[in-house]
Amino acid sequence: MNRQLGLGLAAGLLSATLFLSLAKGIALGAVLSYAAPLPLMMAGLGLGTGALVAAGLAAMVAVAAVVGPFSALPYAIAAVLPAAIVTNRGLLWRQADDGSVHWYPPGLVLAWLTAAGLTLMLCGSALLAGRPEGVEGSVSSILTAALDLMAAHLPANQREAAVALWTPLFPAMIVGSWLVMSAVNACGAQGLLVRMGHARRPSPAYRELWLPDWPVMGLVIMAVLAILADGDLAYVAASAAAVLLLPFLFLGLAAIHRWAKGRTNAGLVLATAYGLLLLAFGFAAPAVVGLGLARFWTMRFRRPRSGGGMEE
Repeated sequence: MNRQLGLGLAAGLLSATLFLSLAKGIALGAVLSYAAPLPLMMAGLGLGTGALVAAGLAAMVAVAAVVGPFSALPYAIAAVLPAAIVTNRGLLWRQADDGSVHWYPPGLVLAWLTAAGLTLMLCGSALLAGRPEGVEGSVSSILTAALDLMAAHLPANQREAAVALWTPLFPAMIVGSWLVMSAVNACGAQGLLVRMGHARRPSPAYRELWLPDWPVMGLVIMAVLAILADGDLAYVAASAAAVLLLPFLFLGLAAIHRWAKGRTNAGLVLATAYGLLLLAFGFAAPAVVGLGLARFWTMRFRRPRSGGGMEE
């Protein structure tokens, strides 16, 4: 118990340090802060819920002490919430009649993270909806103020063009970044624990990823609302539809991994796919999402009955 508590506290302090690296202007702070959930997820997936609670509380206290009490909330949203979801869902298992252990499928963990991201976006939109300028107008005002503060050297017309470009899907950009960060850190935490010999569950076969039905149903509903509605409802629906496309981006990547497995040029195929996503995301991502949607349709009638058989 003491060991679990000590390791949890250490993980929390490391997570807080990574999160604060951006606020303190440390070189590569943006990259380091992106990994803030990683120590928490390693504590949760490797040591259990108790260690995660200790790590999360220690990190929130540290962030509040360094930056201020109100900073603990954004840290909790950015790091503690995804770590709690991944730990709670990822450690679920059941034993089948034949004695085999079936672990909670990674696609359902991804669906839970997506649902949490959508909930955060809807809560934020509800808070902004009370303003006279509405949700979209409030987002535009926030972006304008941020650019005036951080990029005052840019000509006014360039700042206005940037605001006009970012405003339409800014909520989706924020939530999408949170979702990608959560998924990448979850995979990284599990991989590191396996290498260290401290993983509680075997690593899933991510190339066999599958998704439940509700993300595609939600995607259709949000897309229809974005087209037929107007005002804040259309704005929020368009952002929600964009967020709901992200699980299919991961499904498309899983399809690429599955196709590349066993090929002599597998490394080149994967390096090309990820390189295109990094260098030309706006062009490559729609293709990968389309592949994910196609794979979802082909898998819909032949999914596994459980999480069994998806571990490596």
